[in-house]
Amino acid sequence: MAAIDLYLQNERSRLQRQVTRLEEECDARPRGALVLKKRGLREYAYVIRRDEGRVVTQYVGKAGCWKSQAIGAKLSERRRYENELAQARNELERICKMLRAGGTLFD
Repeated sequence: MAAIDLYLQNERSRLQRQVTRLEEECDARPRGALVLKKRGLREYAYVIRRDEGRVVTQYVGKAGCWKSQAIGAKLSERRRYENELAQARNELERICKMLRAGGTLFD
């Protein structure tokens, strides 16, 4: 029983470190979505996000330029990290519930 408790405590600390790392990774990347809008004969890229309850649109450049592609890649990385963060938080919640249950879990 002590071995299981030790394993759960180690797993909890590992998941807490992972959650912290993933939060930092998310904070290091831009928020929002990349949207292409057609103006005349050309398409232009914009980043749209919410800021203090308002919708903010930020011009990036022409569609397909290196800057819009780089921002699109960073936005998709952020979405991937956010998904991993949600999974890690769910797993951490499960481990914490098991630790709180204590001896009743394994009787």
